[in-house]
Amino acid sequence: MSFNVKSSLSALSALGLFAVCSLPIAAFALPVSCSSGSGLECIANGGDVLAGGVTVSSSGNDFESIVEAALKSATGLDIDLDLYGKSDANPGLFSFSNFDSGSSLEDSKSGSWSTVDNTVIDYITVKAANSFILYSIGSSSGLYSTLGILNNGGRQPNVSHISFWTAPAGATVPEPASMLLLGSSLAGMGVLRRRRQAA
Repeated sequence: MSFNVKSSLSALSALGLFAVCSLPIAAFALPVSCSSGSGLECIANGGDVLAGGVTVSSSGNDFESIVEAALKSATGLDIDLDLYGKSDANPGLFSFSNFDSGSSLEDSKSGSWSTVDNTVIDYITVKAANSFILYSIGSSSGLYSTLGILNNGGRQPNVSHISFWTAPAGATVPEPASMLLLGSSLAGMGVLRRRRQAA
């Protein structure tokens, strides 16, 4: 079984630890870990084989069955996701702003989003090139980025669309705030260890 996974450590380094920590926890989109404790983001590329033998289409589209298989590959959880809406099919459900470039979602590589009616979104998939990246959210607003996805020219692509997913009440969903707290704690312990070794 193959599953193409790319490290998010460079993404976090590019943002800088202080930039990450200064963002409100609820607004920060956290990558779903693709293997226990790895800290890797879950990127599904066209042709990847996911949990249950589900193959990502060559276009890398984030169809519901494929996203559920990616989530199971990442967490081991069987969650029946519901599509709340998509940025290109249901634009009236969302507000997008703070684009890094251009004046629209499709002209950008990163920015912010919110649901107009404050619906809490459990996961988003950011589709770009022939891939999508799966993020755990747990909020009615947050950030998005295509960082970690590469197009055929080896560059970070603009957003194609973003899909917004909810999980049924009672479903076991990893808590973004807990994951960020754990990551911050581990980073802090590393800094303290280096200081002790230097002393």
